[in-house]
Amino acid sequence: MATTSDAPGTPRGAATRARILAATAGLLSAAGSGSAERRVVTVSEIARAAGVYPNQITHHYGSKDRLVLDAAFALFLRDTTRLQAAGRRATSADAFRQVLARTALAMPSTPLVVRALASTGDDAAQRDRVRLLLQVLFRQSERYLDRVVAEHGWTSRSGVGRDARTFWSAVFGATLLADAGVTGGPSDLDLAGTVSIA
Repeated sequence: MATTSDAPGTPRGAATRARILAATAGLLSAAGSGSAERRVVTVSEIARAAGVYPNQITHHYGSKDRLVLDAAFALFLRDTTRLQAAGRRATSADAFRQVLARTALAMPSTPLVVRALASTGDDAAQRDRVRLLLQVLFRQSERYLDRVVAEHGWTSRSGVGRDARTFWSAVFGATLLADAGVTGGPSDLDLAGTVSIA
């Protein structure tokens, strides 16, 4: 017998979670594009866009911060598939490193995920979630770099695991500084140099 409950572990609950996450991702994308002034997405906007009650957001995600973090990472991981496709077209190790650096800084979700990471604060549950999401990012990046290195016969002096973590740390740091209004830009950074593939 099928259940009609909206509990997190039920099919209906999973569908509600997915709808809330998709609506939040859409609102974050819209709020982060085309405007010099960032706009904060509210719980009522998310609820309206997802067609749910505001208390369902808390029921399924615990807090708006957790939801925003998950939505920002969903957008970010989607964008990293585009980054991987761009990297596959590179014909030399140097071109590969350059395209990774340019594409990572240009991804529209990079500032969104950096802001979500910065809002973690002292919340232990939120920090645990960040660790988990970063592990997913690093693991996917390592697998991708392993494949690229094997396909082209390149090498990684530091190891692909360290390359992945160093690269993303540099991308996040550069984005955080740019978001804070620090002058300079991608041409001032050697993000490509954080990847030791040759």
